[in-house]
Amino acid sequence: MTPLPLIGVALLALAAPVPTPAPAPAGTPSAVPGLAVPAGTLRAGQQVLVALRGWPAGTVQIEVCGNAGRRGALDCAASHASDGHVPPSGAATLPVVLAAPPVACPCVLRARTPTGSARATVALPLTGVTARPAPAPAGTPELVVVGLRAADRSGMAGWFGLPGDLTVDLTLRNAGPVDVVDPPFTLLFGRPGRVHGVVDAPALGTIAAGQTRQYRLRVPMDVATVGRHELHGRIEPPGRPLAFTVEAARQPWGLLALAAAPVVLALARTRRRPPPGRPDNAGGGRAATGGPAPAVGEPAMDGGRSTGPKP
Repeated sequence: MTPLPLIGVALLALAAPVPTPAPAPAGTPSAVPGLAVPAGTLRAGQQVLVALRGWPAGTVQIEVCGNAGRRGALDCAASHASDGHVPPSGAATLPVVLAAPPVACPCVLRARTPTGSARATVALPLTGVTARPAPAPAGTPELVVVGLRAADRSGMAGWFGLPGDLTVDLTLRNAGPVDVVDPPFTLLFGRPGRVHGVVDAPALGTIAAGQTRQYRLRVPMDVATVGRHELHGRIEPPGRPLAFTVEAARQPWGLLALAAAPVVLALARTRRRPPPGRPDNAGGGRAATGGPAPAVGEPAMDGGRSTGPKP
């Protein structure tokens, strides 16, 4: 495992509520999917058609929540949730039975993918709910990030820009006096200034008051994941939402080495070649052997016999 340098970690606490976005046009990709219900007052037990726009293809779960869903799953009729399928166009109209929530209204309709990577909530004017109001909270949850570490697990494949995984170890602590139950959690990944890719976020479950929990986030990286990238996370417990950012860099040094290899080989061959004008015995000529050449007028010897002029 090769640790990935963390260029920066930013922790932000945001107190303002998150507005519900308007539904996106059919088939148009959207970082925040849209959800719409029929106009007018609705009643518990009624079946209605719910419109979804800008969702990722796959399964979506839709449920009715009382108490405006402030406490997460505690306020929702999870056992009566409706499941539906969204086609690749990102748009669908699904029949949903408006089950009575376990606590009194204000009510909302909440939709999410099984992994929680996409969510949407819309106000639901619902009548016929006889449940009692949710108990007043003893305090406000106070989630804090106490650990954040990224590591590139693509191994040798990452040296050559091949697909792999970036893992982020996240440690959360609930410093507040009340439990946090399955808060909404979203993750986005991309280049700085263009962080739009939706990443599957795990369910956080229950974080009891005073408890510390660790999570491992898996971020798939394709062949285009080169250079600096950022992972943006946002957790929305009741009270104050929490956001964090991890910056990491991925450099394909193996590709640079492959590109430089032909140049290095060419330079090595050039250095082995003899300079111009230098004799090269490898060209087929025979090298002279024996003793020194005879002086002028001195007869040369051939096998012990004189080859000079006879007297």
